[in-house]
Amino acid sequence: MISENELFEKIEEAVRTVLNTEKGEITKSSMFKADLHAESIDYLDISYEIEQRTGIELDFTDALQYVTEKNSSEITDISMRDMLDYMMHVLSQKEK
Repeated sequence: MISENELFEKIEEAVRTVLNTEKGEITKSSMFKADLHAESIDYLDISYEIEQRTGIELDFTDALQYVTEKNSSEITDISMRDMLDYMMHVLSQKEK
């Protein structure tokens, strides 16, 4: 199984590709909308890039639902940490 750090690097690379950010600008605490200025149109491209790098199909709607349930509150933005947690969850479910 891929390590959390390896997965973060792949997610970060995918997000950088779509949002044209420099290496090092994205951290685990970066918020997609607030910090990275991602727009709804970007999420499809980010999902595609992540799938290309990891082989894991990503659905932002499922990710938002997962984070909302995990935090027990409605959210409007998602962090890289949240995305990483969601992706690790998806991976762990695949291994069962």
